[in-house]
Amino acid sequence: MLRAASAPYAHLTGCIELKRGEGLAWWALNKRKAAFIRERALDDPRVKYVPELEEERFQSLVAVPLHGKRGDAIGAITLDTVAPREFTDAEVEFLVASASLVAGAIENAQLYDETRQRLSELEQLTGLAEAVAVAETLDALGPEVVRRARQLLGAEAVRLYLSDSEEDRLLCRFAEPAGSSKPDAIGLSELGPEVGRGGRAARVAVSLVAGDELLGALVAEGTRELDLARTVANQAAVAIKKIQVLERLTEKNLIKDFFEELAEHRGGDAIESRAHRLGCDLSAPHLVLAAVRVEDALERGVASLERTTLIDRRDDSLRALVPVGTGGAARPLNELRRIHADFGSDASIGVSSICVGADALGDGFEEARHAVAAAALMRRDGGVLSYDELGAYKYLLRIAMDAGARDSTIDAVAKLAEYDRDRGAALLATLEEFLGRRGNISATTDALFVHPNKLRQRIRRIDDLTSIDLRRDDWLMVEIAVKLVRLRSALGTATPHT
Repeated sequence: MLRAASAPYAHLTGCIELKRGEGLAWWALNKRKAAFIRERALDDPRVKYVPELEEERFQSLVAVPLHGKRGDAIGAITLDTVAPREFTDAEVEFLVASASLVAGAIENAQLYDETRQRLSELEQLTGLAEAVAVAETLDALGPEVVRRARQLLGAEAVRLYLSDSEEDRLLCRFAEPAGSSKPDAIGLSELGPEVGRGGRAARVAVSLVAGDELLGALVAEGTRELDLARTVANQAAVAIKKIQVLERLTEKNLIKDFFEELAEHRGGDAIESRAHRLGCDLSAPHLVLAAVRVEDALERGVASLERTTLIDRRDDSLRALVPVGTGGAARPLNELRRIHADFGSDASIGVSSICVGADALGDGFEEARHAVAAAALMRRDGGVLSYDELGAYKYLLRIAMDAGARDSTIDAVAKLAEYDRDRGAALLATLEEFLGRRGNISATTDALFVHPNKLRQRIRRIDDLTSIDLRRDDWLMVEIAVKLVRLRSALGTATPHT
């Protein structure tokens, strides 16, 4: 690159370029010795004609190489004369000595410029680090990243693309200058090489990666500063990941508070505002889900039911609010059962009836809680149960969940449950099976795999412990009491009896 020239060609500085190996200057630099052409310079094959320099006017041409102290190639000095000229030994020595001095001065200047540039880069990187450290939102971080990156890289334009969770593409979220946001989106396969090759139209594209997750890309036009771009991208990726984690934690707390407000029927403007912030349309139909023994795979499956599904996960339990489309509750219920089966989960999942409005959703959380309790009891290996499938359990559950509801028959049956726990017996199961078989001894013994005499001994023991006389007492009342005790045990609301 022409960096300096005497009159009348000084205005061409920075405009004339010889590609590697072209011209007498490159020949002298590669051969590491001065080159002299006395006359008819353009006839020499080592010379490259440059029209802007009017080289047809000159006969004699000299090229003296410039090398650093360690032999690094720096450049070359060329001299032209209009008339043929033979250089004397003294002139040659002067040119070589001058070239050595100039090379040393240029090398020192380059070192100084490089040091000053590195110091400036370090100061700007420090400023960038401080800016991204205090940014609490993407809207605060993005403009700082593109503005400082453009200044640091000396780029014409810088764009920050972030991944779109809906599609395999990156969306331009921030650009500097503001009007340089095109293209608005790029596919993951369109990132291309980190350094674009297009003559002097340089382009750098660096991925933003945190851990193994691709967050986006930093694209800078008019620069080749790849290492600096990587440093900026690394700092931006860490900051973006931090903000995303904080936003997710904030959103989880928002969802938890939102669910609590709905479940406790706390309406008003506050809950409407929270719903709007979470993207939940309370006027649209929803299903409420409650689940226990939940694993991560099942949580991801629930999240995939609808794009705007809200989930509150606590340890191995989960609550969710799922929008219902035009197909009604059947489609999400079927999909939920498929997901449950595909993952081989032992989770129990309860689903409310369709709810519209804050009040109905409050009831929906109660319905889902009843349904998951019944699912845990009625389907011992786990499963999906909707509130509409509970039948008589809809009413039994409300009594079972009322710890203050007392009855002599319920208290008597509860003694059997405690006896079984303490002794490892199966009296409650025996009573339940006997009632279910309508007192048929043969059918009950077959179901329990016991001898008829053993069954009669258990029934007498039940009578002794509870004073329940199955010959005279109301079997319906006893059967209801058995189901209530079972439900309370499943719900964890059973109270000890002495």
